[in-house]
Amino acid sequence: MATTKPALSGKPPAVAPRIVSNAIEKEAFDQTIHRRVAERAYRLFETSNGAHGKDQEHWLQAESELLKHGLEIRESGSWLSINASLPGVSAEDVEVCLEPNRVIVHAQSGSETPEASAKVQDFTQREAFLLSELPVEIDPATASASLKDQKLTLMVKKRYPVATPSAQGNRITE
Repeated sequence: MATTKPALSGKPPAVAPRIVSNAIEKEAFDQTIHRRVAERAYRLFETSNGAHGKDQEHWLQAESELLKHGLEIRESGSWLSINASLPGVSAEDVEVCLEPNRVIVHAQSGSETPEASAKVQDFTQREAFLLSELPVEIDPATASASLKDQKLTLMVKKRYPVATPSAQGNRITE
């Protein structure tokens, strides 16, 4: 009996968004966020004519401008589904950092887009950080990510507390 193999489509395998998984990568991810917030806070300082004493105000404003809340979270049984719309971004330009109680998505558009507020056609690179605190604790090691039709989908398993023998109803009998 002959077996058949599906014909090769000629397309390269799909690239998935990168999930930041080890401590070194997480540190680099956190440093990127810190650097972007610091750069924005400094620009706010400059636009306030160098007014001193507003460093915390500038920092908090920079954080609120850069760390957006655009993630949709749904619970289904033992899984969380985390979704976001990422127009103009390809999978290789997306990083996801998962912690037990929060998720941060970093997306960077490789294409240049016109700055909406610019009077002269000035082109900038777009970058977004999406942050959400999670309603339940998750196990980051179980995460998978995909980007299809400009929609990011993350699937990650909930972490359940370890049951103790007394919580399981075990009794000592004589």
